[in-house]
Amino acid sequence: MSSKGRSLGQREEKMKAIVRVEHKRIIFSKYKQEIFKKATELSTQCGVDIAILLFSPQGNTVYSFGSPSVDSIITRFLGENHRLDALRRELRWLEKKVKAEKERGKALDVARKKWEDYINGLGWEELLQVIGNLEGLKRNAHAELQKKDAVAASASCSSSMSGSNYGPPAEEIDDEITDTYRSP
Repeated sequence: MSSKGRSLGQREEKMKAIVRVEHKRIIFSKYKQEIFKKATELSTQCGVDIAILLFSPQGNTVYSFGSPSVDSIITRFLGENHRLDALRRELRWLEKKVKAEKERGKALDVARKKWEDYINGLGWEELLQVIGNLEGLKRNAHAELQKKDAVAASASCSSSMSGSNYGPPAEEIDDEITDTYRSP
C-alpha cells in the first residue's frame, strides 16, 4: 500500500540502526522513559510482576525497572530455572531407569520362557524333585533371613527389630506350596 495520503505519524518507517552517537542518546532516553511508563501501566492495570533491564548505548550504565522490584523478580526467575534444571535432571534419570527396566523386563521374559520350556519338558517324577529342591531353597533362604534378623536385633538392642518381618512363617508357606503341587 502506498504511503501517500497518510499523515507523518501514520507512515511506516523501515527500522535501521542510528549511526550518530548523539541521536542514539536522544532516542534511547526517549524510548527508555516510554518503556518504563508502559511497564508501570502494565503492572498496575494487569497486576503482573515485571522487570526490565536496559544497558545504555555506550554499555557503561544499566537502567532498571521492576514491580515489585528487579531483585525479587530475578531471584524468582533464577529459582524457577533451578527447579526446572532439577526437574530436567530427574526426568533424564527416570527415562534411563525406565529404559533399564524395559531391558530387564525383556531379559525376564526370555528367562521365563526358558524356564517354562524346561518345566514343560520334565516328567512327573522330575517335577516332584524340582518342587522338593525349591522347598529346600525356600527353607534355607528363610533360615538366612532369621539369622540376619537376629544379628540386627542384637546390634540395635531393640525389641521391635526382633523376629522376621519378611512374610509368613515357613510352615505356612510350605503348606501352601505342597498343597498346590501335590499329585491328584
